[in-house]
Amino acid sequence: MGKAHFTERNAASLRLEIAHRAARLIAQDHIHDFALAKKKAARQLGHLDSKNLPSNQEVEDALLDYRAIYEPTHGDQVQQLRGKAVKVMQLLEQFQPYLTGSVLSGVAGAHSDINLLLFLEDPKSVELFLLNQRIEYQHIEPPSTARFADHPTLGFWFDGTVVKLHVRPKSAERQIAKREERARLDQVEQLLNQPLVVPAG
Repeated sequence: MGKAHFTERNAASLRLEIAHRAARLIAQDHIHDFALAKKKAARQLGHLDSKNLPSNQEVEDALLDYRAIYEPTHGDQVQQLRGKAVKVMQLLEQFQPYLTGSVLSGVAGAHSDINLLLFLEDPKSVELFLLNQRIEYQHIEPPSTARFADHPTLGFWFDGTVVKLHVRPKSAERQIAKREERARLDQVEQLLNQPLVVPAG
């Protein structure tokens, strides 16, 4: 019993160490992929057992700690990015976009992307809209699964920040809601009027 408890404590300590190393990689090397950051951090620490990697939430918590200590202007940066997100969401209001990712969660840095989810019956409608608005965009990522083969991720620059539009089928709206935190325009506007809460150093 005691040995098992000791092993469990060691595993938790190792997860925490990997989470903090991954957070530093994300902040310093501008890595946007949490899975990649965790694997790289584990390798750097000489830990090759992928079964004991920290969760994304543990990495987010570590990243908030890191930014609170080493990036005193972090809160302002997040609010600036949220302000940009509001403007883009207003532009795309007819498509009822959701904000998701690091700008919503509050762990975004100066080089983070703004990620929006759009659930559409016609995936080409948003491309036509961007063309009519003379917004230069590109297909920046292949579909993650065959299920979304006709629903691309589009990217464009807005006020010095990359905006990614993750277009998904309308039928996927409820399923994805269970797995991914997201917010409507009015909710993001409310966030802009609230101070960003960061952990105490």
